[in-house]
Order: sequence, then C-alpha cells, then structure tokens
Amino acid sequence: MKKKLFLTAVLIALLTNAFNAQTNFNFESLIIPLSTGYWNGSDESGSFGNTEITFPNDFNTEYQSWSGFSFAYDTITSDKQYSAHTVSTSGHVFGIGFVPSDWQGGTYDNIPIVCKFTHPVQITSVDITNSEYAADVILNGSSFGDPAFSSGDYFKLIINAYHNNQNVGNINFFLADYTNGHSIVIDTWEEINLSSFGTVDSISFNLESTHNGDYGMNTPAYFCLDNLTYTNTLSTENNIKKSFSLYPNPAKDIVTIETNENSSISVFDLSGKKVFEKTNCSGFEQINISNLISGIYSVQITNIDEVFTKKLIVK
Repeated sequence: MKKKLFLTAVLIALLTNAFNAQTNFNFESLIIPLSTGYWNGSDESGSFGNTEITFPNDFNTEYQSWSGFSFAYDTITSDKQYSAHTVSTSGHVFGIGFVPSDWQGGTYDNIPIVCKFTHPVQITSVDITNSEYAADVILNGSSFGDPAFSSGDYFKLIINAYHNNQNVGNINFFLADYTNGHSIVIDTWEEINLSSFGTVDSISFNLESTHNGDYGMNTPAYFCLDNLTYTNTLSTENNIKKSFSLYPNPAKDIVTIETNENSSISVFDLSGKKVFEKTNCSGFEQINISNLISGIYSVQITNIDEVFTKKLIVK
C-alpha cells in the first residue's frame, strides 16, 4: 500500500510540473547573421520569439532604422547600438530594446515597446543592463552637445505588466542614478524580480531621463535584456475554482463538469495522449469515463482566451 501511495504522489508531482514548467527565454536559440553579429529586423519579418512569446520589431527601410526589440551576439559586433555595457554571464546572445518617440505626432513622447505572450503566464524575472550606446552618452556626453550626467540626473527603465488589458503592476529600475549623492551607471546584468505582477499576458518597457530636449529624450533610448523567466502555468488553483468544477473525483463511470458555455473539454493521460475531447460545451457536461483504465488524468478546459486544468483520478 505504501508503495502504491508513493507512486501516486510521484505521478501527481510529475503531472503538476508538466503544467507548471518554468521557461527561461535567454535568446540563445535565435539565429544571428555572422556578418553583423546582430539582428535588427532588416529582413522585415516584424518580430522574433518562440511559440509562447513575441518580441515585435519595426524596421524602417527608408531610414534603415528600427525600434522595438532586436538581439545581438556579444563578441561579434562592436557597434555600440548592439552592445551591452557589461560581459554576459549566461551565454552570448541577449536582447536589445529601443523605445521610439512620437515624432510623427509631433509630441516626441516615448512610445513604450511591448512583448506579448500567447496565453497568460506567471512572470518571474528578467535580467537588465545598460546598452553601451546609452552608457557612453551618460558617462561622456554626446557628440550633439548633450553633457555627461551630473548630480540630480537619472535614467530609468519603467516596466508595466498587463492581463486582459488591465495593468497589474509597475516596477522602476534605475539604469543610471546620480540623485542623492549617487553616481551609479549599471555595468552588470541585474536580475529584476517580476513575481509581484502575478499572471500577465504582456509586458511593456519605457525609458525616462532627466536629459531631454525639444525633440524628446536626449539619452539614447536603449536598454539590454536577457533571461526573461516565466512559469507556463495553464491554470492556477484559484482560477480553476472560478472556471470549472469537476466531480466526483476520484470517479469510475461518470464525471460531471460545470464550466462556461462554449468551452472545450479535453482529457489527457500521463503520457500526454488525448483520450477525450468535446467542443462547444454547455455549462453542464457529463462525461462517460468507463472506458478509461485506472490512473491519473488531466482535464483541460479551454475558454475564449484562457486554459485551465485539473487532475482527475479514475478508479
């Protein structure tokens, strides 16, 4: 009996981890042209990422310029626009963000750049540092006459998180801080804890500087990012309770599921094989499971833009 209980506990843990796997998007899998050492969107693909996260890129063919996100290999290029003001500690490839200004509208206000997830995730952290371009202007001033930073100046990254178009949190991180007697310019990769945001489906990045002119921010609007970490939870216990109920559990013949109308129901075994599926469900469904062998299964409910799961034990 003890052995069976132990195996059951192990299977439950494995199933839970399968739906709560932590992902670290570290840019290493991205393909970089060796001739340049960076990707800036000149192929006009408009974005990069994976099946779960998208980083948009806007490349202007007329001016051969870009905004949004790009990425680079730290030992290939010496272009300050594509260089981090530090040495990588977890690989060679990293992301670069460039925040554009609203020059077309004439306000020259910054326009935040946004990365989006294909479904809600539990965000954990991101590594941030200065770009070499921004750090050089902060420390030495620019060729356009903007002076180096001095007492009272700062350059900060503003991170906002969203879920269903609702703001769920905000974090400010100072890339340079010359206030209160400080003279700090970040030259290491710093891990920013984002866990307070909870469940998100998009994250925006903006920059703010004390050095501004008639045409917006004088400090180059660049920052570098790496190791965006999140937990790919298809559900949380609280959301499950709100989304659907399943009973009896354990069950032998019939399982009743109460959920939203027009939801889809899928049942998977431990190997990930789908053993049952029904679409366009009513709010009250009864599933015959008498043909399933005894064991642990996962019931997945898909609503309009969310997916929830719950374990089912078949006797």
